[in-house]
Amino acid sequence: MALPLLRTAPRLRAALFALAAQGALSLAQAAPKKKAARPADEDEAHHLWHWIEDNGEIVFPLIGLAILGLVLFAVRRGTLSQQEELRKKAALKEKIIRLVRAKLSLTAESCAPELGVDRYHAAALLEEMEREGMLALGRAAGGVATYRLKGL
Repeated sequence: MALPLLRTAPRLRAALFALAAQGALSLAQAAPKKKAARPADEDEAHHLWHWIEDNGEIVFPLIGLAILGLVLFAVRRGTLSQQEELRKKAALKEKIIRLVRAKLSLTAESCAPELGVDRYHAAALLEEMEREGMLALGRAAGGVATYRLKGL
């Protein structure tokens, strides 16, 4: 089935045909040619390099595909690890909500051992939940931040 654009535009069809012919001609000219024989090396260290040079039409695209595969693997692995971190963070936030419901008031020092994290990480989670509007901030004596459920 021909494209409707090609049926209505003979000049475009001729230009595309000329471009395809030029591409085929350049591919024919780029055909592998017999290379001159190399003199034998005194050591065998250059055999791999000479083999790569002789078979470059195959080796270099394979190297490119290997690099592309590694990049795609790294991107996929990064997104999976990021999703796992988000799941862990959501589970910790759910634990915090359960703790606040049980105790009515919570500080970073009191929830850190029950969550299994250090108090700085617990404080960061509590502040994030306060920014999201899940918790309300209250100050106790000594400047220690206490958190409670919003609406209580």
